[in-house]
Parts: sequence; structure tokens; C-alpha cells
Amino acid sequence: MKSTAYNRVLVAFGSNLGDREQHIMAGLQQLEAISGSYCRCSSWWGSAPSGMTADAGEFINGVVAFDTWLTPQGLLAALQGIEQHAGRPALHEVNASRVLDLDILCFNAEEIHLPELQIPHPRMTERLFVLMPLAELAPDLVLPGQVASLADLIRQAPGEPLSLLRAGPVLRPRPLP
Repeated sequence: MKSTAYNRVLVAFGSNLGDREQHIMAGLQQLEAISGSYCRCSSWWGSAPSGMTADAGEFINGVVAFDTWLTPQGLLAALQGIEQHAGRPALHEVNASRVLDLDILCFNAEEIHLPELQIPHPRMTERLFVLMPLAELAPDLVLPGQVASLADLIRQAPGEPLSLLRAGPVLRPRPLP
């Protein structure tokens, strides 16, 4: 499903199973393939698993921003296909460890409320591992339906342990229009 104009999207990524860096790099390459002329990646952040079993491994998290012709539903289907290609089961438990997790955070400045898709992502404001990399790519972002700035959301988020692991890979860096 394609729209008639590019859509600016922000997608969170994470992995806590196997070769996490390889899973993320493969996923980012597939995201780059569905992006338009713009594609940037945040630094990679390490975080402890939250709300998961005690044996769950540490996550690598980040955010990628890109333009796409896909509609919100088309993008969701593409992301689920990338996750499944990486080895994530189509049917999986909430808070289960994941080879690759891709979540749409923002789609333009739209609010979308469908049974299968909520944009902005409903729990992103509670997760430093999403907010910190998001602030790298879009520091002045005000989320649809929010009045708080991104900096305010970061200050209000639960103080979960988070560590900067490395700069993100260079994809197709271009300045924001």
C-alpha cells in the first residue's frame, strides 16, 4: 500500500537475542530499502529488559527516521515482515525476548487509533530507551496529542538504567527539510 507523497516516520528498533548487532544491521538495511531519499539512525543504547523474565538478555535499542511511500498499515505490514524474516514468530507473547522488534513511533504528525495500530506508540513516553535515541534525531519533536516537549518527557520518564553503546550506522544522512 503506497500513498501519493512521502511520509516521515520514526521507528524504534531493539534486539535482545542472539547476535543483536547483526539482527539490527540486517533490519536497518531492509528498512533502508523501503525508505525514500532520507534515512538516519540514532546511536545505539543498551538497556536492561523491563517486565521480562530474569534470564532475558540486555537490549540494544535505537530509533531510525526515514521517508516512505507506504501508508501506516503498509508500513506496519513491512515491519512485521522484516521481524519475521529475522526470526521473530508472527504470534509472540507480550514482553517475550525478541530477535528483532520494530515499532512505529510516529507517522508524520498523525494520530492513528486502530485495533492493530496505535500512533504515536502508546508506551513510548514511558521508555527512556525510546526517548533518548528519539531526541537525537528529532530534539524539537512534540508528539501528536502531547503538550510536553521531548526534553520534558525524558525528565518525567522512569529512571531505568540506560547506556550509550555506540554511534549509529550511517544510512542515507540528509538534513531534515
